[in-house]
Amino acid sequence: MNAHLKQFVFRGLLGKHAVGDMQTTGVLHRPEVTQTDRQQGDLFVSVQEYIRGASLQMQSAYRLLFILENIVPDLIATRFAEPDGPEWFDKRATTQMKAKVEQRKQQEEKNQWHAGRNKGNIYYLDFGDLSRLITSNWSIFEDLLPNQSWVQSRLDEAERSRNVIAHTNILTSDEVARLEMYLRDWIKQIG
Repeated sequence: MNAHLKQFVFRGLLGKHAVGDMQTTGVLHRPEVTQTDRQQGDLFVSVQEYIRGASLQMQSAYRLLFILENIVPDLIATRFAEPDGPEWFDKRATTQMKAKVEQRKQQEEKNQWHAGRNKGNIYYLDFGDLSRLITSNWSIFEDLLPNQSWVQSRLDEAERSRNVIAHTNILTSDEVARLEMYLRDWIKQIG
């Protein structure tokens, strides 16, 4: 072995022992690897690096979308339930919205082997439908939301990002930032 290689190996051994000593004394903590982490690592090992990297990048975007896609319907359902009670959907939804919900529920019935949405009718609608529910019943929301165009623009743009995410494509960092900004706007606005 040449001198450089010996020196490199010796430094590596010293480093390994130093890390072990620091972990033993509690100065340095070992990373906790869960059973799920090990299983996923094994599952993903054969997947191309760019796909694995993109999946990690998109996790945060999905989380933003998930929250937005649940707080908006929840707000609508809560606001409509106050004056209309639990049957608010029958009173407020358009004929097209009701047909969409029915069609999607029928599809779920045909595919009982797969978990369905298992929530109220509003969770079967698209962002555009949510926007229409709010704007067509503006008197119920005007004390809480700035104006109808604020609602429409944020939900329209969020729907574009949602479609990219839902079809397993990659949002650019600018689009993720925009989605995060819209979610922050909604959270600040509705408290």
